[in-house]
Amino acid sequence: MPKHQEYIPFLKKILDKYSSVSTESIQKLLNVSEVVSFDKEIEILRVGEVSKYNYFLIKGAVISCYLNKEGKLYHKNIFLENSNVGSKVSALTQSPSNFSLETIEPSTLLKIHYKEYKEIIDQNLDLKNFYLSYLETHWVIDKEKREIDIVLKDASDRYLEYIDQNPGIEKRIPLRYIASFLGITPTQLSRIRKKVHK
Repeated sequence: MPKHQEYIPFLKKILDKYSSVSTESIQKLLNVSEVVSFDKEIEILRVGEVSKYNYFLIKGAVISCYLNKEGKLYHKNIFLENSNVGSKVSALTQSPSNFSLETIEPSTLLKIHYKEYKEIIDQNLDLKNFYLSYLETHWVIDKEKREIDIVLKDASDRYLEYIDQNPGIEKRIPLRYIASFLGITPTQLSRIRKKVHK
């Protein structure tokens, strides 16, 4: 019996951003999925834990973070609604995750065991096309852009671009997380915001 049919439009909206996916393929993913909810400040993946699940964020916010060699906390990504969330490297290699995933708002997610997720992707061409496009977008294009932006753009430009791409994020996400994601200190971000909002 089909499960979670009410989430077909939600999942289709996410997947179709990368490549068109049929309702039938989406239902196959939903049939092996579970809807889970977490309170604020709950770790859904710990550093050193092998990632077993892929998540699609229905509502809320999740942050990924890790400690660098100097022991400084670094926020790798901030995920908002309609995001694909998880440690892909850990899941693919079955190795311990280098970062944690923590809710920063009460969050509801669609949870799919990574093994089943990959099996269904491998069996359906439209999902394979989505997966390839997703990896190219986030692991090649976005990664390279972020690396270049850190070197070539000043912090003010990175901040303005980020809030333009994520309207209202400053009202939802603590500024220390945004500062860390942008590679600056909270004090630097405060100065930038004062200058920008004058």
